Amino acid sequence: MSGDYLWDRSGRPDPDVAALESVLSELRHRGGPLALVPPAPSRQAPARTRNWRSLAVPLALAASIAVLVAGTWFARPQRGAPAAAVSAGSWKAAPVSGSARVASEPIEAEVHVPPGRWLETGPGASARLSAGEIGTLRVGPLSRLRVISDAPGEHRLALARGSLDAFIWASPRQFFIETPSAVAVDLGCAYRLEVDEDGTGRLRVTLGWVGFELDGRESLVPRGAMCTTRPGRGPGTPHFEDASAGFRAALASLDDGGAPAAGDVLDRLLREARPRDALSLWHLLSRLDRLSAAKVYDRLATLAPPPPQASKDLVLAGDRPALDAWWDSLGLAPVSRYRELR
Repeated sequence: MSGDYLWDRSGRPDPDVAALESVLSELRHRGGPLALVPPAPSRQAPARTRNWRSLAVPLALAASIAVLVAGTWFARPQRGAPAAAVSAGSWKAAPVSGSARVASEPIEAEVHVPPGRWLETGPGASARLSAGEIGTLRVGPLSRLRVISDAPGEHRLALARGSLDAFIWASPRQFFIETPSAVAVDLGCAYRLEVDEDGTGRLRVTLGWVGFELDGRESLVPRGAMCTTRPGRGPGTPHFEDASAGFRAALASLDDGGAPAAGDVLDRLLREARPRDALSLWHLLSRLDRLSAAKVYDRLATLAPPPPQASKDLVLAGDRPALDAWWDSLGLAPVSRYRELR
């Protein structure tokens, strides 16, 4: 972890720190006064219970103070920032190395980036974009990033080209990044997003999970996995980065429009699949023709047996509750929560 991270959130956070912040995000300071509720009187309890209860209020007070201090620390304006820097929900940019511009104007210190403005970095340069209640982004060289909206519950940015590393502590589905071919939906996570000049994008998740969406097509990408997206096609099939080379090559061929029923591409992919590759096979169930999906079902059933709700007939018919029940049984992420927040 960079020594600057705990001071100004620059650099890559230690995974343990990132995980702790994610867990505590629901308890973060929200600007209101601290409210303590006195314990209600109760009947005499056994000594052991009384000892624990006697510690409840001090422990709750200590936890509240810790969260209050942490929220104030992370949401505070950067040192040297103008007093007019804006509310905790607005976006502020600062150069980290090399040259950076906001609305075509060079910046040397932290500035507010209102909706509609572009943040751009030069060759070999990087910049930081942050909002106290949402998260922080490390923007890489030759990047072009625009703030679309900073309304409560709808923080939306657009990455036209370049790269960024995002660490988000906002509640799920409050932060979105549009690319030329998909939208990354934050679900409480840290991830890297890259966009090439031709609009091809790559998402790599390092903490939590991310939804990658376009026009009803969705990919669910958990920690340790990646997903490629292409203009005109949208997000491809996610896979874990430690999948075999043969598995990844076959998956890329399917995503590029290969005809699995006419060749051995799908058979090769199914032979290479490990239990961990259930992530990819689950996505293919709703993306292939029925005959090919039936082959995927049979292989996935041997790697990760389906729950009773996910019968073959229902899954091949595209029944969403059946597919979601199988996903939930994989232990990757709570898809039901994802659906509720849509």
